[in-house]
Amino acid sequence: MDKPALHTELQLLDQLKKGSEAAFTDIYNRYHKGIYLYLLDFVKLPQMAEDLVHEVFMKLWEARARITITTSFSAYLYRISRNKAIDALKKISKDAALRKEVLRWMDPGIMEPENERLNHYGELYRNAIAGLTPQRRKIFILCKEKGKSYEEAATELGISRNTVKEHMVHSLRFLRTYFAEKGRLPLMFIVLNSFF
Repeated sequence: MDKPALHTELQLLDQLKKGSEAAFTDIYNRYHKGIYLYLLDFVKLPQMAEDLVHEVFMKLWEARARITITTSFSAYLYRISRNKAIDALKKISKDAALRKEVLRWMDPGIMEPENERLNHYGELYRNAIAGLTPQRRKIFILCKEKGKSYEEAATELGISRNTVKEHMVHSLRFLRTYFAEKGRLPLMFIVLNSFF
């Protein structure tokens, strides 16, 4: 005779903490599709999104006894997913071949780095940087293009680390908005550039 289905998040979580594979399967079935689509929106590659889904649920299973929920279980699960997505984006930003694959998946017309559209993206990026205030542009270039830490940029410019951080937050927000409005670029390209 089958066990009765577990219906509430709290019941599922309680059973999961006790090591119930049935509760884990129920959670997986409930959240798999949503987590997959959420991750796909970040990484764009279906196979990579699926791999990340498995990593999310593997982490959930491994940490089951230590789970502490302060908001909701779904918020907890999506927070794990977001962290996995950010790790994946960092990996993509450092791996030229993977970056090309992502761009090719998003836009099959992009075949080579010299492609006219990719050059157009570069031009939009340069125009967006030019749209920053002089101080923000200087800080952005130091931190994102020259690879300086906030502390190093602060020392070089004679300002506080918090001032550098505040300028970077405003700069990245401006760039994302600029690309979304002017460049019609996909979110992925904007996010990738925020890691450079």
